[in-house]
Amino acid sequence: MSLEQPPPGHRASDHDRERAAAMVQEAHSDGRLDFQELDERLTQIYSAKTQLELRNVTADLVPVAHGSNAAELTIRAKYSAQKREGPWTVPERVVAVAVHSSVRLDFTEALVRWPEIHVDAQAKHSSVIMIVPEGWSIDLDSVDIVHGAAKNKATTPRAGGVRLRVTGQAKHGSIIVRHARKRHWWWPWYRK
Repeated sequence: MSLEQPPPGHRASDHDRERAAAMVQEAHSDGRLDFQELDERLTQIYSAKTQLELRNVTADLVPVAHGSNAAELTIRAKYSAQKREGPWTVPERVVAVAVHSSVRLDFTEALVRWPEIHVDAQAKHSSVIMIVPEGWSIDLDSVDIVHGAAKNKATTPRAGGVRLRVTGQAKHGSIIVRHARKRHWWWPWYRK
């Protein structure tokens, strides 16, 4: 999930409805919704035609943050792999330090409350990959490159989308921002 509002005409998929239903059921299990509200919202979710209708049903429900509520998240990986994916809460600032390893930040299902996110990526003989939803604005201009690469493979940003500002250094490594890969029916090993 992200902060930007989807255009009114974007149709909701079954996956979108299931994500919204999971959020409502989590709110019910936490005691934030009673049984009647749960029933009403699930009815609205499964009859929703657009993403905007789903957004309106879940607008006041923020997923429970798992872990810290800090404004900064630091991820360190040394000779290993670290990743954040699924419905995680994104702080305003993320520090990703990778030494002979990889760090993957998947923002496609994440809860983003900020209009701008700052990622400080330090990739030494490593890779830092950020997977973003369509419409995000990407700024890689402040990345220092030493025998490495910093690539923006994201498409054109939309007005009102989240801005991802990436700083840091790619030393004999790579910093890549891209969209999720499309799944092909003939490829059994699908990975975003």
